[in-house]
Amino acid sequence: MPELPEVETTVRELKEKIIGRKILKVWTDAEKLFKPNFLEFEKGVIGRTIKGISRRGKNIIIELDSGKYILVHQKLTGSLLYDTKIKGSYIHLVLTLDKGELALSDLRKFAKVAFIPDLENYPDYKNLGPEPLSREFGLEKFEEILKKSKGKIKKILMDQEKIAGIGNIYSDEVLFEAKISPLRETQKLKAKETKKLYLAIKKILEKAIKAKGTSVSDYRRPSGEEGNFAKFLKVYQHEGELCPRRCGGRVKRLKLGGRSAHFCPSCQK
Repeated sequence: MPELPEVETTVRELKEKIIGRKILKVWTDAEKLFKPNFLEFEKGVIGRTIKGISRRGKNIIIELDSGKYILVHQKLTGSLLYDTKIKGSYIHLVLTLDKGELALSDLRKFAKVAFIPDLENYPDYKNLGPEPLSREFGLEKFEEILKKSKGKIKKILMDQEKIAGIGNIYSDEVLFEAKISPLRETQKLKAKETKKLYLAIKKILEKAIKAKGTSVSDYRRPSGEEGNFAKFLKVYQHEGELCPRRCGGRVKRLKLGGRSAHFCPSCQK
């Protein structure tokens, strides 16, 4: 699933392509992707000019000149692509612009595309936690979040209402960087460990954005190119391999709340 670095990369690369472009027509072969429905989406966007594009958590927000918005959540296998001639399979939405086309590719058709008149009161937007790379997300804020949370630390990192944008890939990598087991109870983290974890969140997410995200599955940048962060992954999808710290341990994978967790039991305590 595209997480914060992948969505941020998509937004940055689309800014120079679609802002100021007028939406001429819309095509889809998967009306179930649309909220509240495709007809309302089509009616709300055709003829409108794209005023801006931004990110909130894992959501892509496209602002229209009408003061209304398109929200795209790419879910497990979605990617937003831009080209003057969109090619390839699994294309389920095409916005024809006055220059080029913006398309949604989604192998499993789990993505969500919503037309939103009132963004601030839209549940999937207003209920999100702070952005981990924002000024709002200081160490004190992080400590406050953990103090109010109960459960395994990996699950807390992935809870979008607590911290927006971190998913399976980056929770694994952040915890490895901080040398903290995904199985640790949040309430039992020491102050020193909390600070290490906070710094690891900033470091890993910034590094992943610089590398244009991780393409270990279906994620592609708007150009169709892959992100480059996969070569920096230390534990995610490295089950059975020797720990990159050479501590003598091997990367282990287990299920945690229905999701996978990759970590080194030897050096992540």
